[in-house]
Amino acid sequence: MKRTITSILITSSFLFTQQGTTGAFGTVTIDGKVWNQISLRPVTPFWKLNVAWDLVFYFDQDGNVYDENWDFSSGEASKNTILDKIYYISYGKTTDPLYVKVGALDRVDLGYGILVNGYSNAIQYPSVKNVGLDMRVRSSFGEVQGFVNDLKQNVGLMGVRFKLPKLIPIPTAVSIVLDRNQYLGLKDSDDDGRPDLVDHFPNSANYWLDSDGDGLADNHADEFDRDGDGFPDVYDLDVIHQFWDDLGESVGQDFSNEAFYDSIPDDDVNLQAEPLDMNENADKIGAIALDFGYTIVSEEKMNITVFAQAAQMLGTTYHPGTGEELNLGMGLVPIGVSSNFGPAHFSFEYRMIPNGQFEFSYWNRAYDLERATFVTTLNGTNVVTKESRLGKYGEMKGIYAYLGLKVGSIVSAGASYQNLIGSLWDDIEADFIESENKSFTASLNLLKSINKIKYAKMYYQQRNVPNPFDFKYTEGTIMGYQAGIEIGSGMVLNYNFQRSFKDLNGDGDVDDADETINLTTIETSFSL
Repeated sequence: MKRTITSILITSSFLFTQQGTTGAFGTVTIDGKVWNQISLRPVTPFWKLNVAWDLVFYFDQDGNVYDENWDFSSGEASKNTILDKIYYISYGKTTDPLYVKVGALDRVDLGYGILVNGYSNAIQYPSVKNVGLDMRVRSSFGEVQGFVNDLKQNVGLMGVRFKLPKLIPIPTAVSIVLDRNQYLGLKDSDDDGRPDLVDHFPNSANYWLDSDGDGLADNHADEFDRDGDGFPDVYDLDVIHQFWDDLGESVGQDFSNEAFYDSIPDDDVNLQAEPLDMNENADKIGAIALDFGYTIVSEEKMNITVFAQAAQMLGTTYHPGTGEELNLGMGLVPIGVSSNFGPAHFSFEYRMIPNGQFEFSYWNRAYDLERATFVTTLNGTNVVTKESRLGKYGEMKGIYAYLGLKVGSIVSAGASYQNLIGSLWDDIEADFIESENKSFTASLNLLKSINKIKYAKMYYQQRNVPNPFDFKYTEGTIMGYQAGIEIGSGMVLNYNFQRSFKDLNGDGDVDDADETINLTTIETSFSL
């Protein structure tokens, strides 16, 4: 503890000498538990370089300290602790020839968004702190953009886009996205490859399964009876003798002369199935996309670009009825228009899924929540990846539209709508039926403080439902808001709320109480 406090003080004393230092105190929810927090969030600028620090100290009502984010017990732990203290490091602006950002990625887009549209690696912050990378390089030859979801613990999701306008008259770009292991989206506290939800010893890297529930792992040296039926299930006679000797000593009897003293071990050992090993059973998914764009009008207050996109998902899914393995499909945008008229931005696309098994903007804001989830049924607990659910999409076509508007320097707002019509799997009919697949997103941002309201933001996302305006929540639903109210003397009361959903029992809905995931932060910030 002394070392932790010392580290905080030393780091803070240095950062306080820099410009833009802010702090806060309040509460935050981590892994479903409410913690009090004291935080310092200074920004250290140097030319085009900005370092945003995130120095947070958590403690509960009993005075217990949450020290997982101040762990210097090993080289790996020290590295992760240091990285946790950086919210982001950025160099340049997105419009500069070179832009680099390391840390929290609030929004990542690739091209016109057929694959990556609004992805964020900070959707579960502060419960999960990822250190991502977003980089863009521009030159007279072309442009390169790339991103990685997390450099701290694993490089899982990554993408790159190459735009080479000098090669052909029409600007052309190629995008490649790869998630090398979707299971990395599951929490694994001890890094043994077994996700916490199915790991009987989530804080011990050496143990993970306890079939009889006696507190000893199946692979523990002292576990002679793994299934708890009273018979040793080892095949070493010395071990069997030791088992009966120990038992005899505990009950005051000598079993060495009994017939069963040399008895063969239990031949009928009923053990629980080995939990998922994410390291040994990686499940990857990828995609490649091609887009073309041509600007037909370019004026000071008006810009119109026509474009086309095509993307092929790389991986497999399953037929929801037969379980047959299916190759992932293709998405097409044969024609699209993107335009700016003063403060307004409008885009329109005609979309097609020729053979099914495809989802537009697959890597979106909710991806880290949908990437891999556990579903508990009567048959046990299973992992369900987002990829495995693509089998429900058949041939579809329809439209997508987006409208963004900026009102002076005060407010910005945006909304998007997708309506695809075609073949969708229906669990009740146990067949593909004619249906609609719709999505809706909306956001509202206060860009300039009004009286005591320093900032405000609201957002809502509902994807891949028959009617998003029914507001029936699914795993594709994310909503939240943020607000800051000045309370005097340079202090601001900040409120941050986010709600998402997970189908934990596999019943096809998220109506149960424990399937609603709320992340709430209430804090008072101050400037130094």
